[in-house]
Amino acid sequence: MPTAVREMARTVHPELAGAALAALLRHGSGPLGPAGRTVRRLLAAGAPVPEGVHRELLGALYGCGREAVSDAGRLLFERPRDPLLRALMTGDDMAALIARARPVELWLHVGHRTRTVLRPGELTVGHRRYLGGDPVSAESVFVCAVHTAAVAAVTGRPVEVALLAANGAVLAPDAPWRPGPAPTVRGWRLRWDERAGPPGPARPSTAGASATGLPGAARELIAGEPAADWRLSAVAAALGVAPRTLQRSFTRAGTTFQAELAAVRLDVAGHLVRRTRLPLAEIAAAAGFTDHPHLTRRFRAHHGCGPAEFRRRGAGGAE
Repeated sequence: MPTAVREMARTVHPELAGAALAALLRHGSGPLGPAGRTVRRLLAAGAPVPEGVHRELLGALYGCGREAVSDAGRLLFERPRDPLLRALMTGDDMAALIARARPVELWLHVGHRTRTVLRPGELTVGHRRYLGGDPVSAESVFVCAVHTAAVAAVTGRPVEVALLAANGAVLAPDAPWRPGPAPTVRGWRLRWDERAGPPGPARPSTAGASATGLPGAARELIAGEPAADWRLSAVAAALGVAPRTLQRSFTRAGTTFQAELAAVRLDVAGHLVRRTRLPLAEIAAAAGFTDHPHLTRRFRAHHGCGPAEFRRRGAGGAE
């Protein structure tokens, strides 16, 4: 399936597109272009916004400058209606924010994912493809603005932003907007001062997780890469615990590693079936299933129908 068709088949969360549109209306110097008019019409009708149209909207917002993009991130969390977005702001610290954001990310935008590394006072993020093509700078700086606004809200402190190139080099703050060939943004590093008192210091989101929280941490890790070849030992290593410790935590929770792995993959597939018109074989591969028949068997066992019927019924409702 051509990239343009895939981008039309996937949709973004309406509040994500709405924040970008609001910032464009606030900072744009002229009438809305075709993408802006299309997004405004779709949102007014309660219709989903295709990723391809959202990409064009972000290109127009990017052209308004750095402050316009930053404003879009702030607007997303100003008065969020979706409880998923509101929940991101209720964590006690950055570890809680990252843990809650991982499963929500797929619900916001299917084409791209982020890889995060959390250290005390610092969050480093890589922005990469998931089902779509490589993100362009306009998309990356927008997601950076969303992360910056979320971090500022949770920590209650100013956030220092450094954009990163594909090789990890730090870019000048205004580099993407300078005249001439602009560097491609592939990530960012956010820093905040933890010496200013409460809230408490950030900590790694997985390493050192308590035994009671290990099953949840494992599910969040798998949700970030559902198609990876996960093994109990690999998940335990990523969480910084012994495999036997992780296995015992699943037993105490009344479940098993394999059951949780299958449940996470089924949940990811359900999101993709509801939110996109992608071929079911592609969804099966993206969610970590062997093939389309494997996905169909899992759906029938869990939902009582195959993914094609699940999609036709509009189960869960499209955003």
